[in-house]
Amino acid sequence: MQVKTDHFFESHRLSEKLFELAEMSYEFGSPWTIQQFYEDILNEYSHYLLLETDHLIGFLGYHALLDEIEVYNLCVITSEQSQGYATLLMKNLEKRIIEEPYRSIFLEVRCSNQSAYQFYLKNGFEEMSRRKNYYSSPIEDAIVMVKKVGIEERNE
Repeated sequence: MQVKTDHFFESHRLSEKLFELAEMSYEFGSPWTIQQFYEDILNEYSHYLLLETDHLIGFLGYHALLDEIEVYNLCVITSEQSQGYATLLMKNLEKRIIEEPYRSIFLEVRCSNQSAYQFYLKNGFEEMSRRKNYYSSPIEDAIVMVKKVGIEERNE
């Protein structure tokens, strides 16, 4: 489900929920503060896919701009990992953009996060470059990955 709202309470509450889930799910805690999530929710280029059972168990956050998608958060609560939920979120994103003019999906992943790196490779992403000291707490390089998508990709 894509979530966009201009209502303060709903946006603020969602930002708190996204932060809590990220805090519990990422090895080094949430990469963003509640305020950063809140500001992003209000950004016209930001979109969120939420995965819920009886509660929020995962989300995928992305920006859509011109002909590119940037995935900046893909998160599944630790107790629900390895059940295909991240794949479900990624496939849902691809379904949403299939008829749009997007050509590429970009993302960054920590060098030490080999399970995520392997997940992205398995889902058609390729390593494009590295960003030195991109992450903090702890300081670490990022691997920049890309997946070609869109009408041109399907016709090749």
